[in-house]
Amino acid sequence: MNYSVRNIALLFLLALQSISVSSIAQHDKKKDRIECLKSQKVAFLTERVGLSSKEGQKFWPVYNEFSGRMDSLWSIKKENLDELYDSKNKMTNAQKEAAIDLHIELELKKAELEKKYHRKFKSILSIDKVIKLYGAEHEFKKKMLHMIRDGKPSSCGDCNQLPDDELSKT
Repeated sequence: MNYSVRNIALLFLLALQSISVSSIAQHDKKKDRIECLKSQKVAFLTERVGLSSKEGQKFWPVYNEFSGRMDSLWSIKKENLDELYDSKNKMTNAQKEAAIDLHIELELKKAELEKKYHRKFKSILSIDKVIKLYGAEHEFKKKMLHMIRDGKPSSCGDCNQLPDDELSKT
């Protein structure tokens, strides 16, 4: 009997270890996939906007800063809305109001951030390239959404470039 308990305990520990290793591997895979998508976006925007190497040296640090700040806002907004939707029946009206007010404040911060970085982009790029940038960002998002909707994996398994033939369907 004692032998069986040890075996069960050992199997349990091995299963836990397997789950945690799998979880870590999935996290690393997700992180790699995000980095791959970011590098694809950089290549896509560079090509669509027609950035010279000189422009790229000035532009990308500013754009990366902008993207980081937008990502932070998005994370806070998502967490806030997830909490609101998941526990709305358990929240008081005051808590619900505070969550919605925070959502609106974050939207305003997003607009302020876009306005601030729009000025910075205009100081680095011509207005025509700024327009191309906004169009290319929209095009990239649209392309990603089509790939998700159609159930097609992105090429980030091997981190190749996004297929241009997908663009013609958008």
